[in-house]
Amino acid sequence: MLRNLYKIALRNLRTNRSLTLINVLGMGVALAACMLIGLFIYDELAVDRDIPDGDRIVRIATNAGGTLSLWAGTPAPISAAVAQDFPEVQASARLMKFPELDQMLLRYESGEEVRQFYEYKGYYADSSFFDVVELPFVRGTASLALKAPSSIVLSSRIADKIFGETDPIGQSLILGLPFGNFDYTVTGVFEAESVNSHIDANFFLSMENEDFGNIIRQWTNWASNNIFYTYVKLLRGTDRDQFESKLKAYYDRRATSDMNALGIQKTVFIQPFQEIYLRSRLDFELGRTGNMTTLYVFGTVALFILLIACINFMNLTTARSERRAREVGIRKLLGAGRGPLVWQFLMESVLVALLGFGLAAILVVLAFPYFSGLIGRELMGHTHWEPWAAALALCVAAGLLAGTYPAFFLSGFQPVTVLKGRFKGRMSGFSLREVLVVTQFCISACLILMVLVIKGQIEFVRERDLGFRKDQQLVIPLRTEKAVSSYETLKNGLLQNQGIHSVTVASTYPGIESLEDMMYYADGKTVDDVVHVRHAFVGDDFIETLGFELIAGRSFTQELTAEAPLIILNESAVREFGYSVDDAVGKRVHYEWLDGKYTFEIIGIVRDFHFTSLHRHIEPFGFQRGNRGGHLIANFSPGNTSEVLDKARDVWESAGISEPFTYSFLDEDFTRNYEKEERTSRIIVSFALLALFIACMGLYGLAAFMTELKTKEIGIRKTLGASNWSIVRLLSSDMGKMVLLAVVISVPIGIYLSHSWLSNFAFRIHVGSWYFLATGLVALAVALLTVSLQSLKAALANPVESLRSE
Repeated sequence: MLRNLYKIALRNLRTNRSLTLINVLGMGVALAACMLIGLFIYDELAVDRDIPDGDRIVRIATNAGGTLSLWAGTPAPISAAVAQDFPEVQASARLMKFPELDQMLLRYESGEEVRQFYEYKGYYADSSFFDVVELPFVRGTASLALKAPSSIVLSSRIADKIFGETDPIGQSLILGLPFGNFDYTVTGVFEAESVNSHIDANFFLSMENEDFGNIIRQWTNWASNNIFYTYVKLLRGTDRDQFESKLKAYYDRRATSDMNALGIQKTVFIQPFQEIYLRSRLDFELGRTGNMTTLYVFGTVALFILLIACINFMNLTTARSERRAREVGIRKLLGAGRGPLVWQFLMESVLVALLGFGLAAILVVLAFPYFSGLIGRELMGHTHWEPWAAALALCVAAGLLAGTYPAFFLSGFQPVTVLKGRFKGRMSGFSLREVLVVTQFCISACLILMVLVIKGQIEFVRERDLGFRKDQQLVIPLRTEKAVSSYETLKNGLLQNQGIHSVTVASTYPGIESLEDMMYYADGKTVDDVVHVRHAFVGDDFIETLGFELIAGRSFTQELTAEAPLIILNESAVREFGYSVDDAVGKRVHYEWLDGKYTFEIIGIVRDFHFTSLHRHIEPFGFQRGNRGGHLIANFSPGNTSEVLDKARDVWESAGISEPFTYSFLDEDFTRNYEKEERTSRIIVSFALLALFIACMGLYGLAAFMTELKTKEIGIRKTLGASNWSIVRLLSSDMGKMVLLAVVISVPIGIYLSHSWLSNFAFRIHVGSWYFLATGLVALAVALLTVSLQSLKAALANPVESLRSE
């Protein structure tokens, strides 16, 4: 029986080639979209899942009160303390990023040969780290790799890049830092390509070292220096909730005195290791993070696209109901029951879906490089069989879903009624098909609206006045001791170029992560009234170089010779201290640290500015004077970028700096804060176009059905003198009404979706009525363009042909 059903289904598909082509194309495109999104979701869900005993690992994080004070880091002493005092802890270890240093210089010297590279994602780690987070080693022993002081573990990519075919174990590397060069010994190599984790390290440095180790050992305060990522492996069978409750009470006992001294209150909580990547929403994350909400959104979009394709199959199949009705009538007269007819139509739909699956596989292979570019990385899920098996199962399910309604609709025709020419069965499905097409365009309208909103918000963050001048700012990182000590030489050399207006130095600058902060209090107040102020150490002319608006007092310049500690604050900081802009200059702020009190005089006030992205509210910020390295910033004239870069490279080399010359531009660095939104925008645009394309195919199917339904009515109207334009308007108006209804229904859904997405921004656009008007116009224009061909064809048809059967 199955073989016979297959032959009949294949014969019907061959007979209606144009219909089959449209169905297969629609199903293929929809399945390709689902497969690409499915691969992305599979890859995201796989992060941290291959780490051995990942279900027993947790990370300790800090809550200083409120959602804006959730930090991924913790103070230094916690790790060793929990390992010692908690019997349920098998091992504990810390990771630490070098504060505000995005890259480190790795230098290898072999005789006269020197190889040196700036590398991202180098983390300091405790000797027990690989006892907690086990990574696949290709050289060396994981449990011993970080036991020796000043040891370094490289990823296989870095090891190949530096050492080539030479065995790296035991080789010496020089680590270049802003305060000196330090020797490290390679003790291990791990295979980074097979590690899919939020700890996306390129190399690990022993926490016991000669560069940062002495400083770390002095950090014994339980309330400050929250820059350590503390990972804990629990014994098997440990209840995480009980451990967290016990940990909170323990931290409260140990940290109370230190917190009281700083005038702050905080607590700790745990995060399951395997949930960090997708569910962590903390400040100062260690590495890359995903978003579970994004997966839900993309998964829903994929299913909607597939649903639209299934609806298309229903509409296109039932649109040719007149022809299939006669076939069903004859089969029933010859003795066919309803069951075999249902299975025949289901076989046709599954066969269409399988053909679409073949097309989808080809489209996925062709679109894979483009899709990888959209999401910003290459996916690994396509190398596993599970996603393909799931896609095939989804394909069969989609085929059954798409064929269910046509199968029961068409197989229910009464043979006598059909063969007498009084076919009425198609009317029973008319309203349902309208509902399905309205649903299609409702989804499409929501996607169009989201495209407009996301594009509008991205344009808003690009054009908003940030409170400083971000364009024409050249940033040269000073990552090594030689580069930092050569700042004055670099500055003087650059200023000899007429295209460069001013040069300054800063420990950090707008748009990048700032870890420097302190709890200050104003005159007449105590540590019980502290204000959390982020700050940066800046050189002379910093305010002028970056174009901050100084609204009171003065800035740091070479002529300023005061020896007392000075600070420049923004308006938000002044308000938090209880001062006013008019009288704050000359007032003082204080902080206490290690039984000492430190005082700063306010010498200037700048207008509020966005030091971070528009995701966050403007925070109290201060600038202290001093050259602690970090970044040289040069403001230059527009139109001579190449000349400025050539000059900067020459000055760098003439200063005797042997490290590689690297640079960036401040506006590009700031824009990187919106990379996720940019990627989301590109993905939504792509899938919105796909959804529109497939929905238009469905609309074309319904237009064909309505044209077939009104064939005799059109013939009578034309016989009575109706014009072609009136016929086109008659058919198109029905479509227009359905699309307008879809747009109206999409409004509340669109409001919810747009507000949910915009809630990620502290500063955002207002979704006004014109967004919905534009959405409606686009949807209506696309719909009318789609049905115009079918309507025009019906209007130009010879009425004699349509009335001949009467």
